[in-house]
Amino acid sequence: AGLVAAFPQETVAIWRLVRAGRMAEALEIYRWFRPLLDVDVSTKLVQNIKLVEALVINSNDRCRPPRLPLVGAERERIVKIVEKALANRPKLPALPETPSAAAAE
Repeated sequence: AGLVAAFPQETVAIWRLVRAGRMAEALEIYRWFRPLLDVDVSTKLVQNIKLVEALVINSNDRCRPPRLPLVGAERERIVKIVEKALANRPKLPALPETPSAAAAE
């Protein structure tokens, strides 16, 4: 699940706001989220996401071989992105309820 696991509330907020037609609010959260989403566009996307999860939800950044955890400048780049995101984490608006699956049928 990657970044959804690290930031579930923000992910759900974007989805619910879009479904409710509240695009400006959804876009504001998305713009905050975008630098985090960009770490997923890399040949080291697994390592990047594992590190994000480790920093945000206190998991670990271990990867299965042949992948290795990030080190040095690569690791520091991801840490800085996450630190900036956490420092500027948006206050989420009141969200509309989503209809249950039964009600949608």
